[in-house]
Amino acid sequence: MPHVRQRKTCALLLSSVALIAATPAAAQSAEDYQALRSKVAQLQQQLDALQRALDATHPPAQPVPVAAATPAPTTPRSTARVAMPDSLPRPAGTPSITAQGGTSSLPSGYGFRIGDTSFRIAGFIKGDLIVSRYGNGDTATNPLGRELSLPQSIPVGGRRSGILTDASAKQSRIAFQTATPVGTQSLTTLIEADFQVAPAVAGGERALNPYTFGLRRAVAGYGGFAVGQDWSNFQYVAALPETADFVGVTDGTVLVRQMLLRYSRSIGNGWTVSGSIENPETVSAMAGATALSDNDDDSIPDLTGQLLWSARGASLSLTGLFRSMRVDPANGRPAATAQGYGVSLAGIAPLPTGKGDDIRFMMTGGRGLGRYVGANVAADAIYQAADDRLVPVPLIAGFAAIRHVWTGTLRSTWMGSFQRIWNPASASPLSTRQVWDAAINLFVSPLPRLDLGVEARLSHRELANGSAGTLDRLHVTVKQGF
Repeated sequence: MPHVRQRKTCALLLSSVALIAATPAAAQSAEDYQALRSKVAQLQQQLDALQRALDATHPPAQPVPVAAATPAPTTPRSTARVAMPDSLPRPAGTPSITAQGGTSSLPSGYGFRIGDTSFRIAGFIKGDLIVSRYGNGDTATNPLGRELSLPQSIPVGGRRSGILTDASAKQSRIAFQTATPVGTQSLTTLIEADFQVAPAVAGGERALNPYTFGLRRAVAGYGGFAVGQDWSNFQYVAALPETADFVGVTDGTVLVRQMLLRYSRSIGNGWTVSGSIENPETVSAMAGATALSDNDDDSIPDLTGQLLWSARGASLSLTGLFRSMRVDPANGRPAATAQGYGVSLAGIAPLPTGKGDDIRFMMTGGRGLGRYVGANVAADAIYQAADDRLVPVPLIAGFAAIRHVWTGTLRSTWMGSFQRIWNPASASPLSTRQVWDAAINLFVSPLPRLDLGVEARLSHRELANGSAGTLDRLHVTVKQGF
């Protein structure tokens, strides 16, 4: 019955509208207009009377009290911005996702959530223009040393090269993080990749410049534990200075990413301890030869430990490494083994200028740790087939960098690094004996997360026989983070 009355009301309204619309404009004289207004007024009175009758017969329904419902689950396509927690369990002071040079983390607090899992995508676009001139010889086509500061790639014994220019965006990087609450803590994951160290397509610079996407890090963490490919626990990444070059102080720094299982624990008052087992790989050279070989014969993981203190912008890291190296000759001779070890001291010391200036440093020494230092300038050990011996190679390496902030957006870094190697008598006279490097840069950030930089560099390499080579380089870079 109520529905019938409602339909009648709607019919009266429609009739009124139709009556007004059907009246020709020419017929709308003053008398006609007054008659039309009278008819509309009568219709309005009838509608009001009908509405009063309906209200008296059927009063509006009152809301029925109900128990509080369980909140609806979050939609799977929700894009609410959420804060992303620190990526993985690690010693305090290590940045979560490291931008160029390890001096600044990518912006935090940007992300979205799907269900209970928070996601964040970060990274940067980086373009580089590199102008190089070698003092003692030219290089092969497209060597990695034309794009990175790699001291072992500097030619020796030749004549000065011409000006060599390279440009690419292959250092551009992307990282993807997640965090999911599990109990009272978060299960975190991180996967990070770029195009830098993966091989380029042959002939790629002729037209399209394609590069292969390569894995940097892929690691998960929970409750102080981390497992996956990450920076070695033997390396203190936070001490690296800001540079235009991929690393900048390659000669003197520990530099390894590999598969590991790490545990970190804070012990209070700014102190953190951590330990790890990491992928073993012996890199050796045959007696009298310069070529380095990956043997893949190891059976015992490399072991590391770190003691870290950090407070008020300062930090100090002491790390240790122990490894068991092995070479298994293919000619049926018995396997040769040797032990290697290393110690590294690194840190950051703020300067009392009130501008954010600081000193960063690292000093590393030991035997049989060649692949951990300077992107493998030295072999871990020399294999002597004559007596089936594996002789560890001693070395010492380090760097220091001073950072000065000129203004809020303008800053510079002066840096120097070195590595000294004591090759055994059985090593080739063409093996590298020492390398050193010095550089200065200027960076400006005119917009948020936009860095423009220029860097000048001088590098030197000396062989065991006394031959030497140099490299002069000018590096211009632009990097936009996201």
